[in-house]
Amino acid sequence: MNSTNPDDGAAAAGTAASVSIAASVLRLFSEDLPTFAVLLVTDPLAAIQMSHMLVLLLLLPALLLWLQYQLDAPVEEDLAPSSSEIESVKIKAKESVKNKAVWQVGELSTGAFSNYLQVGISSNAIAVSEEASLLGFNFFKVPGTPTVDEIMETILLVMIKPFEGIPRRPSFVAFLPSRVIPDSQVEEISQRLAEVFDPSELKVTTMEEIEPEMPALIKTRLEEIKQNPSLAAPSVVQAAGQNSPSNSVDPSKPAQQKLPMNPTPKRKCFVCKKEIESKTKQCSACKSVIYCSADCATKDWPNHKAMCPIYKSNMERLAAEDLHAFPFDFYSSKKQLDNYNQVPFLVEKGLHNIGVYRRLCQCFQQLQWGELSGELEVQMNSDAVKNDERKKFKCTGLPDELFPLGRPLKAGVDPDTIENWKDWYGAYDLPFSSPVALVFEVPLTVWYLIKKYAPKRIVNGRRQLTVHMLGTERECDLVHIFSYLLPLLPNTDIIIHMVGPVISKRLRADHTSYEFKSGTSTLAITLTSAEYNLVHYDASFFNAANKKTAGTTPPDLVLILNGGVFQYQTFAPTVKLLMDKRARIVFTEPIETSAVIMGKQFESMRWSLSVPIAVNPFRQPVFQWKNEVNLPGWSNGFITGSNVTELDD
Repeated sequence: MNSTNPDDGAAAAGTAASVSIAASVLRLFSEDLPTFAVLLVTDPLAAIQMSHMLVLLLLLPALLLWLQYQLDAPVEEDLAPSSSEIESVKIKAKESVKNKAVWQVGELSTGAFSNYLQVGISSNAIAVSEEASLLGFNFFKVPGTPTVDEIMETILLVMIKPFEGIPRRPSFVAFLPSRVIPDSQVEEISQRLAEVFDPSELKVTTMEEIEPEMPALIKTRLEEIKQNPSLAAPSVVQAAGQNSPSNSVDPSKPAQQKLPMNPTPKRKCFVCKKEIESKTKQCSACKSVIYCSADCATKDWPNHKAMCPIYKSNMERLAAEDLHAFPFDFYSSKKQLDNYNQVPFLVEKGLHNIGVYRRLCQCFQQLQWGELSGELEVQMNSDAVKNDERKKFKCTGLPDELFPLGRPLKAGVDPDTIENWKDWYGAYDLPFSSPVALVFEVPLTVWYLIKKYAPKRIVNGRRQLTVHMLGTERECDLVHIFSYLLPLLPNTDIIIHMVGPVISKRLRADHTSYEFKSGTSTLAITLTSAEYNLVHYDASFFNAANKKTAGTTPPDLVLILNGGVFQYQTFAPTVKLLMDKRARIVFTEPIETSAVIMGKQFESMRWSLSVPIAVNPFRQPVFQWKNEVNLPGWSNGFITGSNVTELDD
């Protein structure tokens, strides 16, 4: 969000871009070097196949000399806004409309619908949002060291150019308890803002100080929005317009407002892709594919004919097994939560942009997979909360019924009796209005697959379990709630290696491995950004790279969740390696059809799927609505596998 002069900064920008490219090449070299070195010893032929490493080794001396030349070249370093530009921003900020909002500065750790702007500061970035509506985002120049200038610039720039709504400024700026900056910086920001705005118009404080006033401030803010909707983000106006102030007076509890849900989007023709304004048509046999006309249906028939029986079977299963029959208030046989309403639902629950729920929208798409787990770890270990387990827990956004992380099941509950969402919710006395299933779908799917398909390997009286999760994405940002595997797997030492090429390569070393302990069990999780290969399967990479998992073995179970395995060419060598090793592999797919097609592809390669396609009882309770087809789908909806049978010992 920094404003710069393009002409003055051209030389610096050019050099910075060059150095950035070179740095990326060197980073790739350093990240793949351990794998390359291991392969040179264990499998030279495989090492030779890493052709990019051979090229980099040849070019490395020249690259280093060129990089040194670039770094030594005289450039103008300061690309930050000039003093005149900052003064211009201050003037415009003072001219923006004043409202009665409270801006929160710090990590978004409260679950309340509050009538204030939220400014989330992590070790890498500052995000500004108003009542769960993202208004601005800025990365720090030096990760881990946010400066007063950067925070000030971002707040002022959001005042004059928010992502949503008109330019506006608040009445309060309040720093949350989970802030990663010291109180001295809070005080300095207070003094700096007092130079711009009259302290009677803008007060800088902390949430600890202002919390007793919040009910009254929320009530006042709701009234203001009702009188003048332009003073809030459009999405906030929708929510506030349907609720009385009395519904939101307790900032410590998640709100239960009725946020207007999005209407069902228009359907599109499967063939011509045009939006259908009139009544839709569908295949009369399978009732799954949408057409705009009989002509388009006729054109599609040569292609559709082979798939029609499969689609028909999928649609019949939806009705025969009542796959909409979740036990939740928000999703049941009578009504469904569709994917296009997931964000409004989170706003309704006061959980949009909060803790472990942050990957359920697009607001943090600037952060790569795994980085949100790292950010959460930073927040939970900040000086303001690290010595208070309850404050640390609140950073996650989870309900009190699950406190602390990895909480044991309630007395008398045997993990082996838990078969579905109803059982698990009952084991924690969770209300069926709680949306935790939207994120716990991942760890509970992992547990369910372990329960059904992982062998029981006992060493010195304790179960040893190694799981490899491949192609991981969102799973990497839910690391902390994997701790709830521990009470479900008593007397077990669990190691989970998450491996995938899209896991962030920018993760700090301490954010590539996590450890948890609860009751009689332990859990270690590692995150590795790489294409899975032999050194990962045989564990030589993990034994060399991470002391915490030294001694780990090849996997007892390999999981590929929501894989779409044969949609990605890079997965083919991985699948071949696993099949050659006779590894136990379990796949999940969001749509049953994908699992069926995968089975046929396996057959064409003379492999087979040994696990009949089954419905996952811990699939995510969000229906994956699509505008061109009616096929039922849920994240981690359907299970199949190879080289494994149920209760395989």
